[in-house]
Amino acid sequence: MKTLAIVDNDNWTTDGLVMFMNSQMPELDIIWTSRTGEEALRHIDADNPDVMLVDMSLGEMSGTDLITRIRQHNRTIGIVAMTAFPLERYADYAAKAGAQAMVSKRFPKHMLEVIKTVGSGGVGEPIGAIHFLPVTQAFAMVSKPLKGTKSLSATERKIVDLCSQGFTSGEIAQQMGKAVPTVNTHLQRAMEKTGARNRTQLVAMYLQSQIY
Repeated sequence: MKTLAIVDNDNWTTDGLVMFMNSQMPELDIIWTSRTGEEALRHIDADNPDVMLVDMSLGEMSGTDLITRIRQHNRTIGIVAMTAFPLERYADYAAKAGAQAMVSKRFPKHMLEVIKTVGSGGVGEPIGAIHFLPVTQAFAMVSKPLKGTKSLSATERKIVDLCSQGFTSGEIAQQMGKAVPTVNTHLQRAMEKTGARNRTQLVAMYLQSQIY
């Protein structure tokens, strides 16, 4: 492994990680950092790193959505998801999105070891019952076209799930820290992906998919 990219919407976290890694592993070239998923995707178009360190809580585009979008088209970048929350909260999302490991921000030395492992083609340790796949296998899994509610992004699933609990767009926007038009846009995209005629049918399809 020679190059690393970091995606985190907290400048303090990013600056701290850059300083720590430069001191502990000076041969590692941190080629770029990004605060948003969209910005990270633009960077990737110009300069692919060997490994990406991706925060799961990015804001408008979640870490899960970013990892999925990368893995759907890229079979070379090793992805390490990170979070300040308990790892169990995001491990399943990260693994299904195509990440090779999940680490805690609280343990930077362990994070660096995992980055080295992923950069060498390996995967991180299982988290509970959640296992991670090597890059090529993760690419094969995520790049398969998904249908119905399985095609929804993590953000879209979260919004539809809240709809199924009876929350309005305004209430969902408040809970998720988004604008109401943004929530409605996600719902519209979810209906287009699933073929649902309206929000009621979308929720019914989602609830049915949770049974089987």
